[in-house]
Amino acid sequence: MDNNYLFYIVGIAGSGKTAVCKDLVKGIDNSQAIQTSSRFKIFFKDRGFHSLKEIDSIPLKDRDILINKLHRTFVNDKRNNTFTFLDGHMLVLNSKTNKLINSMPSENRGISDGIIFLNTPTRLIAENIKMDNRTCKRRRDEVNIDRLNKRTEAEFQAAEDYCYKNNIEFGVLNNIFENDNFLSLGLDDVRYLNNYYVKADSKLRTLYKDQFDPKLSPSELRKYHFKIGELIVDPLIQKTGLTPERYQVLSIPRSGNIIANGFCNEFNGMILMCKEPSEIVKELDPNKPLIIIDSVIDTCSTVKKIINGIPSSFSKPIHMVCMAINIKALTVIESLESKVTFHCLGFSNKVKRPEGKSDMGARLYGTLN
Repeated sequence: MDNNYLFYIVGIAGSGKTAVCKDLVKGIDNSQAIQTSSRFKIFFKDRGFHSLKEIDSIPLKDRDILINKLHRTFVNDKRNNTFTFLDGHMLVLNSKTNKLINSMPSENRGISDGIIFLNTPTRLIAENIKMDNRTCKRRRDEVNIDRLNKRTEAEFQAAEDYCYKNNIEFGVLNNIFENDNFLSLGLDDVRYLNNYYVKADSKLRTLYKDQFDPKLSPSELRKYHFKIGELIVDPLIQKTGLTPERYQVLSIPRSGNIIANGFCNEFNGMILMCKEPSEIVKELDPNKPLIIIDSVIDTCSTVKKIINGIPSSFSKPIHMVCMAINIKALTVIESLESKVTFHCLGFSNKVKRPEGKSDMGARLYGTLN
């Protein structure tokens, strides 16, 4: 069983998980795609529950115990299959409380090797739900695009948190739609995100999660960012092997400045603060690696402009450090990986670029109006 693997494929209802699981096992000997909902129903029916409403009525603590027991039944599938793929959800809507609740086992016990988030455009999820309802294939609640976006964001973050907590693989699989059909997907299409992470202890991870709270005042948020900048130094040094006397720092205004201030609080080397590549080139020390700092990478267009503006004669390593990377920037990031290594504390799957009260720069500097 040491060479066998079990992955949960997660996403909200209508994202196409069952079909993708079947795609993933094609061409892989001794592999299996399991429809988790069928196993779920059989498992709970054997324990006296005959409807979802009955299951939703039991206390969350008791429900969690049962989910863990169901999870342990998959160890036999893992033992007997080279690859096992389970379609599932990180979160489900409780029919009694109408709130999202955890639907994954709280005790992984080494059974799951990772979670793969199925990234399906929410407009297509909405169409899938409508089609299922029209054909009576499945009955699903139809919701608007904004609510679907919020659910996919919650599902993604729950998947990242789970993988981070259990030290297992976290992958993303883009469900691509062309010529009125989804394209078949394989293992080679999965993008694993683990190598991007700067390993955070509980304090740094908590700060990172809490700083997204929109209720934080600009002053409070700046304190969070400064502290995050301070705390990220040691794990970055451990990951890269760089030491302060060996590098120089470039801060990307404006939202990257506060993190950079914390990062450089005890740094005696050169700090650059500009966006134009021509300005950077004039001041770069050609003999020292470069660390670039920003708060969030949404599309990676700014970083791409900077990296492409640095002449090829600069031969020292370049490291890009930020708090969060949007998965829609992965294609650009991968195109730059021969020139720069990316590091972050987490990822996001937000569809829209944050604006107004959600924009990090506006939140940091109090320019919300």
